[in-house]
Amino acid sequence: MTSAAVPPPHLDAALEHEGQRVPVRVTTRGRLSLAVTFLGPATTFAAGTVFSRLVFERDGKEMALSRARLTEAPRPGAAGVLVFVDDVYDCAALVDEGQVRNLLAFFGELPLVLAQREQISTEFRAFVADLNYDLTVYKKFFDQQDRVFEQEPPTVAHAAQHALLARAGDEFFGYLDRMLDRLAELVQGFTPEQHERHGYYFRQQLWPFIMGSAFMQRTNLKPRGYAGDAQMMDMIYDDAFQGRWVFNKLMHKHPIAHPGAQAVRNRRVLVPQMLHAARVGRPTPLRVLSVACGPARELADLFKAPRDCAELSITLLDQDDEALQTALSTVKGLETRLGTRIEARVVNQSVRTLLKEADLAARLGRFHFIYTMGLFDYLTPPVARAVLERLYALLEPGGLILVGNYHVSNRSRYYMAYWLDWALYYRTEDEMLEMARRLPGASATVSFDDSRCQMFLRVEKPS
Repeated sequence: MTSAAVPPPHLDAALEHEGQRVPVRVTTRGRLSLAVTFLGPATTFAAGTVFSRLVFERDGKEMALSRARLTEAPRPGAAGVLVFVDDVYDCAALVDEGQVRNLLAFFGELPLVLAQREQISTEFRAFVADLNYDLTVYKKFFDQQDRVFEQEPPTVAHAAQHALLARAGDEFFGYLDRMLDRLAELVQGFTPEQHERHGYYFRQQLWPFIMGSAFMQRTNLKPRGYAGDAQMMDMIYDDAFQGRWVFNKLMHKHPIAHPGAQAVRNRRVLVPQMLHAARVGRPTPLRVLSVACGPARELADLFKAPRDCAELSITLLDQDDEALQTALSTVKGLETRLGTRIEARVVNQSVRTLLKEADLAARLGRFHFIYTMGLFDYLTPPVARAVLERLYALLEPGGLILVGNYHVSNRSRYYMAYWLDWALYYRTEDEMLEMARRLPGASATVSFDDSRCQMFLRVEKPS
């Protein structure tokens, strides 16, 4: 296994101190702090030094952030640590995107956010109130049973809880399904602005119930900065109860048992099937690229025997280092089980840098099979077309690209948007085919998985 990683993003800026500008280079140390390296000759500052501003240039304009304190002075070979005094900035957005996001700015927007309540439809308010009441009743009932179970030995309590989940779970899931159907009726036809406004209202009213689900908590809080991270995907793949209490277990299990989540599990099976079919008559090793690979659980179905390890070479590309580490762990486990080496490498790279790199093939190579299952759902039409063009350029003659995307008729669409705060770009068959229209010589078709929630764009390059 080999690893190719781009350098961590950085921002060249200057710190103002006593009327002087000191050139620095900053990288993210955490979400709210910066690692800072002073670039000037023999520049030294003690821990506790307060700088009046951090300034940098973006698109020809000077940007300035408020006072910052050096909490740890630089040591030989190590950067210092900088935190902001008067504001709380998203340092990851600052370095990665050059965007200034003050997390305290919400207080200035609070009156406007509160006023949006008046724009929530009366019917929607009544629906949310009924849902809130019903969930409170359900939770009270389940919590009462859990209090009884707690008085018993662990084995007895586990058996009793299992019986309750089996007995009452289906009825509770049926109730949630009916309320989801009602939600779809209410919001169908909303404009994007109305969806955003009503979704925000929905989540604020039901926040305690949402936080009771390990899965919904993660999709809403987005600890990795985006929905669909490696741990969320693992929760979907596991498709199991999670949590201590019955109500929490049910609230966790219902969304990962829904059709939209089943589509994720389906693609884990479909991708290996299509790839193995593509191996017929191809040279070995077949070079494979997985873009936005996530935890790459499908590798267990790609590498089933030592022969697969000899005939497949895979490159795993993702912007999330945590996802890549999970994928590498999977590879190592497969190597141990199969008793042979897998030719695999990881590339830590974002779509933004993928699009900017002039000669991507020189670094990544060319491939016979490229697939991406969880990326295009987040890309605008222009970006999606551009990414597909870059991937097509990496394809060997006679090669195949497989792109997954949720369909506009995804039955979990409003569940994901309102409960999970999981926004996607949904597409039609024609929109998927349109992305491939300008690819020279390409043959493109669209198919569906069994859930009918997700489409697969299949693009073949002429030999």
